[in-house]
Amino acid sequence: MKDFPRVFSWIAAAMLVGLVALGAGVAAQTAKLTDAQFKELAKSAKTTNDHVKLAAYYRAHAAEHEADAKLHDEIVTLSRKNPTDDQAWELGRAAAHYAEHSREAAEALRDLAVVHDGIAQKPAK
Repeated sequence: MKDFPRVFSWIAAAMLVGLVALGAGVAAQTAKLTDAQFKELAKSAKTTNDHVKLAAYYRAHAAEHEADAKLHDEIVTLSRKNPTDDQAWELGRAAAHYAEHSREAAEALRDLAVVHDGIAQKPAK
């Protein structure tokens, strides 16, 4: 139990570094399309360029989820270095669960990007 503050400090540091990196990457990737613009474009997409933009948006969002999964995998690794601490073990279990869901979300978002790529490649009617 006395090692928990040290484990928690490492976990907090890893999360902070990951969130800063994630925020910078997301801002760079999605700077061209806000959530409001995405919603409007998703409702009205008709042109090849519209679908290319939507595919890029989905890929950027997938990258967010992949980065989040990677961060939580690191939390799992750190928390399992002290297997006798029940709190650290529970944190690791929950972080592993979240990481898996983040990877699944990223896969679904990449699938959506592929769909929009396919629509963009079809000749206009």
